[in-house]
Amino acid sequence: MPSLTLDDLAGKFQSETFKATLRGTFTKALSFFGSGFMTEAPDDIIDPAQTGKFGNLPQWNVDTSDPDQITTSSTTPINKLSQYKDRFAWMELEKGWGAQELINTVAGRGSDMIEEIAVHIGEYWAYALQKRAVNVLKGIFAAELASSHSTGNTYAGAVISNAGVLAAKYKLGDWHRMLNLILMHSKVHADAVTNNLITFSSGPVGSSTFVTGSPGQILGLMPFADDDLTATADVYSSFLGGRGSMVYKLRERPGSTMSSRNVVKTGGINLELTRDAKAAGGTDEIITRVSCMVHTPGVAWEDAAPENPTLAQLATGSNWNKVAPDKLIRVAELKTIKLFRKKQSLHEICTLMHLLLPPC
Repeated sequence: MPSLTLDDLAGKFQSETFKATLRGTFTKALSFFGSGFMTEAPDDIIDPAQTGKFGNLPQWNVDTSDPDQITTSSTTPINKLSQYKDRFAWMELEKGWGAQELINTVAGRGSDMIEEIAVHIGEYWAYALQKRAVNVLKGIFAAELASSHSTGNTYAGAVISNAGVLAAKYKLGDWHRMLNLILMHSKVHADAVTNNLITFSSGPVGSSTFVTGSPGQILGLMPFADDDLTATADVYSSFLGGRGSMVYKLRERPGSTMSSRNVVKTGGINLELTRDAKAAGGTDEIITRVSCMVHTPGVAWEDAAPENPTLAQLATGSNWNKVAPDKLIRVAELKTIKLFRKKQSLHEICTLMHLLLPPC
């Protein structure tokens, strides 16, 4: 197989086709994006030219006070909206590939090697952001939302059920209507299908997608399966939300002094072509970099929490602080197990019994 060289890439990765392919792949690759659960924060909320290691989402408390009565002697009082700080941390990330490594990765996926490289890079960074979104959810539900927005151990010893889904949905009280989708592991989704929790808005009883032409729902929630939502001690977390329950942003990185021919910026993903003349008789390389944030509005990154956080730090409960009223945090957690297998070890059975039985 011939080697991929900078000459192959340099003339094409600046093209609009390459940039559009990369941007399009990034925004549609995974469930967190495709469901609308995580959306891009608009530029008027987070300026992509923003600098610094931390930022704030502008947030105001809902004014529920009673209006003032108008009388002949009244003077209208002026009430200021109270603002709370919703802090987030920027993450600085990079990934590099040897040119030959890339062509080996994408070989056989399509006839246009350059376009396939754009798809590969877009998918890689979408997955990287989704991994961080999962760890943010782990972090905020570890402590700050553990009781107010999670069913906790109430349903952790049972498979997914209508009662469990409703319990999670009504964690937001009368604002449950803001929740219209549910993200879950494929095994949990399989249990929902097995237990006939999937219903359809039209067609006869027992109808399927093939009859109605529409996907099924669980108590008005559109289900999305994603195996990034792995189990912890056999307990799966499913997350209820709506469009924009989480937000992300990729900001502009400082420009390079290198030739603009070897550097391209597209959709917040920076690519740089370079060459290591010392390795293996000369190795062509592609370096990609992003400066990004992933956040759940209403749960702030603590003032004392570290900058440029790692995956482990995102999943640490003490790094988060609930700053918004409960109903303004549009996410809920349902903990369940998967269906019992025919054969289970004694340790697994004891663990499940511990979850099912109340403490002494």
